Amino acid sequence: MNRKVVTALAIASICIGVAVARPQGLGLGLMGGNPSGLSLKVWTGPHVAIDGGLGYTLWYGQALSFHGDVLWHTNSLLQSSEDGYLPLYIGVGARVVMGDNHDYPDMRIGIRVPFGLEYVFASVPIGLFLEVVPTFDVTGVPPSRNMFGPQGSIGFRYYFSGSSQD
Repeated sequence: MNRKVVTALAIASICIGVAVARPQGLGLGLMGGNPSGLSLKVWTGPHVAIDGGLGYTLWYGQALSFHGDVLWHTNSLLQSSEDGYLPLYIGVGARVVMGDNHDYPDMRIGIRVPFGLEYVFASVPIGLFLEVVPTFDVTGVPPSRNMFGPQGSIGFRYYFSGSSQD
């Protein structure tokens, strides 16, 4: 019986965050859009994070996409930390897209400028995000194609290190 109680408490402590939802530590989740795949975010300070993604895109034919960004966040748009944490963010980063398409070279490298927002729940360490990302390919673009391309995704992340008090 004691083993069941300890197990239940351990599971509850993993699944329930603290009362305030400013994320910290490592977030891992899924994103859908362009690209679709895995999303990783590591908070390095109260307003700065590094994110990365590994995904699959159909935008340029079938292609594997990697990206990494540095993100700067505003303060939460919500008045009370009991309502969660909702910052806007802007960032800069890079991407590599590797595919097998006769219209494009095998690899393209570009610059990303993500704009987005992320809502982190007050009661659980889960964040929902939405971002729009203008991209500018610097290599691997055929002369007949444009260097500019949009990306964007929606997704969620589970923050393993929980949240911290504001």
